[in-house]
Amino acid sequence: MLKKHLKNKLSAVCAAGLMTVSLGASLPASAGMVMFSDPVPAGASYPGCLTTGATGADGGISYEWTVKLGQNDQASFVNRVGAKSYNEPPPAYEPPDSGWTHTSNWVALELTHHTKLRIEVQRQEGVPFTNGTSIATARNKLVPALSIYSGWDSTSCEEHRYNTAGNVDWTTVQFIGNQPNSNRRTVAVYTVELDAGQYSIAIGGSPKVLATYPDAATCSPSTDPVCYAYTGFHGYRVKMKTE
Repeated sequence: MLKKHLKNKLSAVCAAGLMTVSLGASLPASAGMVMFSDPVPAGASYPGCLTTGATGADGGISYEWTVKLGQNDQASFVNRVGAKSYNEPPPAYEPPDSGWTHTSNWVALELTHHTKLRIEVQRQEGVPFTNGTSIATARNKLVPALSIYSGWDSTSCEEHRYNTAGNVDWTTVQFIGNQPNSNRRTVAVYTVELDAGQYSIAIGGSPKVLATYPDAATCSPSTDPVCYAYTGFHGYRVKMKTE
């Protein structure tokens, strides 16, 4: 089992200021919730998941966001993901397992009613994040992409790679569909009709495939535009709407 690299997340203070929710007037107060949290945080002991120490590699998918929506409802939030997190290059990542679990963001979505759901993931400039003891700003060249799966996962042993276009062999969630953004636009939109229930959404970056990728350890993002676009973390904004 691969040892999980803990995700570098926004601080709770930053996240609280970066999410907005709008409730439909006829909805109960329990709908329209957005939280920067995992609905079932890792930490419980699952034999075989951990190698040494508390890596957080147990407890299923490590979700960044928990969202609950009713009918005629909407929510919005921002964060950052790795530049190529949805389509990491070979040989370490081979399609269809091209997603990097720990540099993508995962959303645990709950729908209270049968609905038509619209998900929009857009490149976002100026997203702050904690960098040690200081606040930094994510880059702004994301080519956003997303996948949606039925169910939440709170028990599997999370691994590095995930399938962006089908079922993931290490998790219990089931693939529904995706928007790989093959036209490489600054916004990716996916619409689907879903029953009430729980769903998992993976968000990542999928820029143009290159013959040779810059080395993040040696290239200079301040002077090399390819280095800037293909390395580091880039900001996004999600808008979700139900009908």
